[in-house]
Amino acid sequence: MSDVGNPAVHTRAKRVIVLDTETTGVQQYDRIVTLGAVRLEGTEVGKALHLVFDPRKDSHPEALSIHGWDDWTTRYQDLFADWAPRIFDWLSWADEIVAHNAAFDMHYVQRELRKAEVGQLPQPTLCTMEMSRSRWRGQSAKLDDCLGRVGLQRVGDQHGALEDAALTAGLLINMTGQKSGLIDLLKKARRWPGPSNAKPAPPRPNGELPRRAPKRASR
Repeated sequence: MSDVGNPAVHTRAKRVIVLDTETTGVQQYDRIVTLGAVRLEGTEVGKALHLVFDPRKDSHPEALSIHGWDDWTTRYQDLFADWAPRIFDWLSWADEIVAHNAAFDMHYVQRELRKAEVGQLPQPTLCTMEMSRSRWRGQSAKLDDCLGRVGLQRVGDQHGALEDAALTAGLLINMTGQKSGLIDLLKKARRWPGPSNAKPAPPRPNGELPRRAPKRASR
């Protein structure tokens, strides 16, 4: 009687989505202006997502200086609700969602999904900001400072959601002691693509901007 070995067990690599949001401000009621995300399967980089929205409110001046999307241009963009089902499906691919200050980003993502009457994301989250506080105790946990410690930096002064998501993915890979071609790509990057759904705005009028016109989701 021949021996029959145990059948091989095939396990897939963990699916992680690293995301970042740029918002109109930092209050609970603020809205998402841009969303960027990258997929990681193990250390292999997959698809990316980069979208801009009409947040239906003006950005706080400090937030505007960070993300660079002026209040005239954003009113000609899609609503988050227009994309909510596709965003939910895209993010549902992940086993875990990672962000730098995950509580902040996930508050706005889940809030926008809820306002659009789309289901809430059930995955666990991992916060690279909290990881960095454990690794570099007593030092700044801001993303730029953490990136500098691992030899990474953003291309310009303003924060692009896709760039920040990719850089956070690089930070995650470094802090978990893994190897990935993403690190070399990040070090060589000279520019980042804009949101795939961005629409041009007409010339900005002189003086004070008119009130935003009512807008309904197209879906």
